[in-house]
Amino acid sequence: MSRTAYASATGRRARVLGWAARAGAADYGTVFTWKTWLLGWFVRMLAQVLFFATIGHLLGPGQARYLLVGNAVALVALHGVFASASTTWELQYGTLPLLVASPTSPTLVLVGRSLFWLPDGVACGLGALLILGPTAGLQLTAASLALIPALLVLVAVTSYCLGLFLGSLVLTAVDLRNVVSNAAFTVMLIVCGPEAPSSAVGPVLARLGQVLPLTHGLLAIREVLAGRADAHTAALAGWETLIGACWLAVALAVLGLRARRSRRDGAALFLG
Repeated sequence: MSRTAYASATGRRARVLGWAARAGAADYGTVFTWKTWLLGWFVRMLAQVLFFATIGHLLGPGQARYLLVGNAVALVALHGVFASASTTWELQYGTLPLLVASPTSPTLVLVGRSLFWLPDGVACGLGALLILGPTAGLQLTAASLALIPALLVLVAVTSYCLGLFLGSLVLTAVDLRNVVSNAAFTVMLIVCGPEAPSSAVGPVLARLGQVLPLTHGLLAIREVLAGRADAHTAALAGWETLIGACWLAVALAVLGLRARRSRRDGAALFLG
């Protein structure tokens, strides 16, 4: 492929992703206005983090801060995992056959259509740290404020990649979409470190946490908040990036396989 043809193909893919993201944002806009998001959803997210921080105050010194940070960052991962449910919206809307009949890849549309969860999750997680941090003695320095948003974005993206993979598995099982996302997030709460260190869940579950998003990103954020950002923190961020890339690769492979099967046998997209 010539350089001009490659650039043209890349531009088309970028436009498809952009339009899919705009369509997803329009869907999200029918659910929330800025008032209902701020006074409803955002307050609900803060209440969830505050609940765990309150439990931490009852457990002993330092536990409130541990649980507040863990659950604030877990909010970001939660929004990423929501992609497993919103990926199925195309089936509900009846647009999957149209996607498979189009000349572009349906996978691009499905990757882009749930991107609205990323800024939502980062806003909730960062807002929880800024607003509720003082209740647990958490003081954010200028240095931490420069790094934390970037790490939250990283956790959002890697969790989104996992959500896409889960969505590729339940794309035609609409009744399971919320069950799968809730189950995945519950497992992440247990094994990825928001509620307790990995050493507290045993070696088997700890190894499971090592291959899931959130684990390394959360550890990196804890180091930054403790004022210990160094090469080890960068290594943790690198591992988080690698894990997210692996989940994305698997998600793209599954989505692509199901699309090719559908185009080959003439069935409706992702059915059969």
